[in-house]
Amino acid sequence: MPTHLEIPIFGPASAIPAIAAGAARIELNAAGSYPAGGLTPSVDDAAQLKGAHVPVRIMIRPRGQPAEKGLRDFLYSDEEIDGMVQSIEAFKASGAMRVERGDGFVFGALAETGSSGDTRVVLQAETVQRLVAAAKPYKTVFHRAFDDIVGCDDASAEEGATEWEKTLEALIQMGVDGILTSGGPGNAAQNISTLSEIMTLAGDSIEIIAGGGVRSRNVGELCSQLNMDRGGGRTSWVHSSCLIGGKDEVDVTEAQTIVGNIR
Repeated sequence: MPTHLEIPIFGPASAIPAIAAGAARIELNAAGSYPAGGLTPSVDDAAQLKGAHVPVRIMIRPRGQPAEKGLRDFLYSDEEIDGMVQSIEAFKASGAMRVERGDGFVFGALAETGSSGDTRVVLQAETVQRLVAAAKPYKTVFHRAFDDIVGCDDASAEEGATEWEKTLEALIQMGVDGILTSGGPGNAAQNISTLSEIMTLAGDSIEIIAGGGVRSRNVGELCSQLNMDRGGGRTSWVHSSCLIGGKDEVDVTEAQTIVGNIR
């Protein structure tokens, strides 16, 4: 089976060129939110994609990285979590989404653990379970908050498992459908070894979407090293913004080149 391209878009106007260029799925983010890593769009934005013929995944992220130095991302207050649930409910009630199209939601939530000066992040399981329950019957993807877990991970000598391995298993048990990951901090091309481990351990239990710095110049080699064309009817995915420099517009040539390099 060929590898497919998912393109995150920042405003509904980019959907048409992204799909025309070969995107097999799109991730809808708020306009202008690329520098923040993608934020929750409006219900009106989602409504404009009701007629799209590819699945639409909607980002549920109330804010980006805190401005204050030293504060970690994806650590949300109770009020922010309530807002995320309310956003999911609003999108579902709008009638813009379609289960049969494969539509869904993209989100992540972490918790901080450890003593002062020696903290790390772990999955905020209770929040993720709540978001998954709110999203049903739509698909759910845990986004690159996963990479923060990998980034401050350490193997447990007693349990013999890393935190990301335990997180992967927890997400599978929760019924999450996919994980968007670069295999750790930085770009996917820099984390081939770990990304390959993640994909191998995931097997057919959960979809792994390789994203982060995926470009036409490296996607062919990336797919080859990850052995993404594994056969058996399994679909593989790469995620690339394909943006024109400094703008929210999709670079059609870049997207077409990526599609050409993964088929």
